[in-house]
Amino acid sequence: MNNPNTPPFFFEPHCRATTIGSLPHTDVVRGTSLMFENTPEIPSWIQFPKRNPYENMMIQFTEGLPGFVHEGGYHYFSVESAGFIEEMVVFYQRYLSVTEEKDLEALQSFGLSPQYAAGFKEFMNQLPERINRGQACMLKGQVTGPFTLGINFLDQDRRCSYYDEQLRDIIVKMTGLKAIWQITQLSRFNLPVLIFIDEPSLLGFGKHLFLTISREDVIKDLNEVAAMIHNFGGLAGVHCEENTDWSLLMETDLDILDFDAYDHLQAITLYPDQLCAFLDRGGGLGWGIVPTLDRQAAATETVPSLLSRLEEGLNQLVGKGFNRELLLRRALITPSCGAGGVLSEPLAERVLGLLNQLSRELRKRYGFEK
Repeated sequence: MNNPNTPPFFFEPHCRATTIGSLPHTDVVRGTSLMFENTPEIPSWIQFPKRNPYENMMIQFTEGLPGFVHEGGYHYFSVESAGFIEEMVVFYQRYLSVTEEKDLEALQSFGLSPQYAAGFKEFMNQLPERINRGQACMLKGQVTGPFTLGINFLDQDRRCSYYDEQLRDIIVKMTGLKAIWQITQLSRFNLPVLIFIDEPSLLGFGKHLFLTISREDVIKDLNEVAAMIHNFGGLAGVHCEENTDWSLLMETDLDILDFDAYDHLQAITLYPDQLCAFLDRGGGLGWGIVPTLDRQAAATETVPSLLSRLEEGLNQLVGKGFNRELLLRRALITPSCGAGGVLSEPLAERVLGLLNQLSRELRKRYGFEK
């Protein structure tokens, strides 16, 4: 078994593109096809939150959580329910079977069903033919992170589940199990697998609402998920938003940090020492340079304007002593966030086109094309 602190393999994206997850489309086949056409080298399954409320990122990975209740549009933990203890015992038994014995039969209970992730099923349907085209070099999946789930779901008494040690432990382990299940499904195609842990709520870490949550707790939880991913042969990335405390994430065992390079480029430059250590141990950056949170920007930005913006970011880091070639080799090109929130279908498709063209231009400009 791999050392949990060491990624199972080394990967440099060389400015290849991938998506962050969601599209506003309701046609699963079309949305998945658009993703493959625009990010053929690192394709990722798509979340379709406007098609089905179960595909909302806060709900999508809750299937199978002990004591988790869906009730009239409300979603919460009920630790006082009659079946909670039994569900929890079965959960931990299966968790141990998976992590200690690599029992793939036990792992199936943590899979993504078509009700919760129609995009994953369609991704698997289209993968064989797409892979035969020979462009893919890696496959990407995603899970909603333990901090984001833990602070957004309450228990039956309306207390944040992250503050309950038992619920928090269950959420962390379930996050890792959902990631492992994806790895085992995708690994059959004999390509490396990257799993992004989506943690938008880390934006609020350190503010008054979460003052009792320690930095060490957040790092410990993310490292536990990353170790599970590494132990099953995958790489672990994280996607966060705006002015997240990136120094915290640079101290984790994650392999790729995906940041909003369009609106919040400065945030990643504030911690040069920590970033240097992160890169020295093999880490890479996901540059979320194609805007998805501003309709006007998504409608008007061009490849030249985005290139200029990205070059500005590179120059800032080079000015702090970072090697430009290393940054480019370790660069993954992504949208600034998922496209399934504020964008229309035409705008989301424009974003995918910009992402594809920008990646191609960067790879051509810096000699990464074959």
